[in-house]
Amino acid sequence: MKRIPLNALQKALLTYISTNENVPIYDYVPDTAKPPFMTIGAFTCKEAGTKYEDMVEVTVQLNIWSTYKGKFEINSIANRVIVLLQTKQINLSADAFAAIRQQVDFFEAYPEEETGYNGVISLVILIQNLQRSEN
Repeated sequence: MKRIPLNALQKALLTYISTNENVPIYDYVPDTAKPPFMTIGAFTCKEAGTKYEDMVEVTVQLNIWSTYKGKFEINSIANRVIVLLQTKQINLSADAFAAIRQQVDFFEAYPEEETGYNGVISLVILIQNLQRSEN
């Protein structure tokens, strides 16, 4: 693992989802934000390369937050986002990475203690480092 693609992936996800989905997605949630909205949650990055290819497998969680008392809103938003993620590869070329494979691993929704629901989409992406030298 010569370079980790987490910042590049986060930037690309924020751009792709915010361009194609009307529910806002945040890296940092502003005080003025009102649910429903999405946030980028936990990232994991593990070695997946070969002797000749620098690749990592990244898992990222996309969190959906809602104050709606049932699951309908969370499930509807999740369905749209999952379709987006399964339709087109995330473009990481601006940062010299390539998404080789991406798939939604799972989705879950559960009630929050006080109000509404939280949903989590787990996305797994195999990413190749296209930069041949360390800069």
